[in-house]
Amino acid sequence: MCKMQRSLSMVILGIMLFVFILGIFADPSSHICLAGSGTMMASMMAIGSIDDVSDRDTHGSNLAYSVYLIDISQIDRSISFPQPNANREVGTIPMKTGEYMQYFEAHSIPTYSGKAEKGDITTSGTNSFVIVMGGCRDKVFDFHEQHAGGKFIIIFKEIKSSQWYILGEFERPMILKTSETKNDADGRYTTFTFERNSVDQYYKYAGSIVSEEATSLTAGATTLAITKSSMYNVPGGTAATYAINAVSGLTSSDIGRFITLYGKGITNSATIADSAAFVLAGGTTWTANAGAQIILRVLDTSTLVEVSRVPA
Repeated sequence: MCKMQRSLSMVILGIMLFVFILGIFADPSSHICLAGSGTMMASMMAIGSIDDVSDRDTHGSNLAYSVYLIDISQIDRSISFPQPNANREVGTIPMKTGEYMQYFEAHSIPTYSGKAEKGDITTSGTNSFVIVMGGCRDKVFDFHEQHAGGKFIIIFKEIKSSQWYILGEFERPMILKTSETKNDADGRYTTFTFERNSVDQYYKYAGSIVSEEATSLTAGATTLAITKSSMYNVPGGTAATYAINAVSGLTSSDIGRFITLYGKGITNSATIADSAAFVLAGGTTWTANAGAQIILRVLDTSTLVEVSRVPA
């Protein structure tokens, strides 16, 4: 009798396990893997609680008219493309020598949308950015003809805000999906629509708007002399490596400003260590080797704080 009961119990357990496995294949989203539940909980704890906001934060038409479009052919691919840090901040895009960021001033307020949709196997997403350029002009037509299907990084901001945002990256840029020009009774304009397949939303752009060559510092100078420029090349020493340990030229109007340093050292590379003048992430010294980059935010008139860095 006991042997029969054990056999019956094994059969029942087998049937239950079979039904459970069938359920997983039929609807994967309805089952939670116990091994992954801790990771899911940790990620939610990292995000934390999210409160509501006022209508001031939800009203539309808040994007600024000026948009910077960077063709990926302008980007120096020998330097690592900056990745977002924990605060969703991205450093300066490494541009090729002589290449600068060009702005497009839209005729109406640009439109951004980002969506994610759960499929049978995974979640897919789409980013879309639309700008309308007014008039039937040569430059607009040239862009329409020569950059159809082009790959771009988009930098934009909101009205009355100093914070820029970045959409797209070198390996997953925004694609000029459609260009539509109209010249009729309703108006004369061209609509450019950029898209990419991604669930990633836009990030904060903590880098510089590259509109001129970076200022070259004096080799061997131990003080970082800040001028109106926001980008600086840090050369190697003429005889030996040297440490930059002080900053000058800052005023109260510079507070919050971003400073980008590009390493240019082949030999005798300069270094910046954690100090009263430079507050570095984890206290880790930055070495200005060729290809290295560091973004610093002005904390006060004598202190710079690291935002992010790109190793050589």
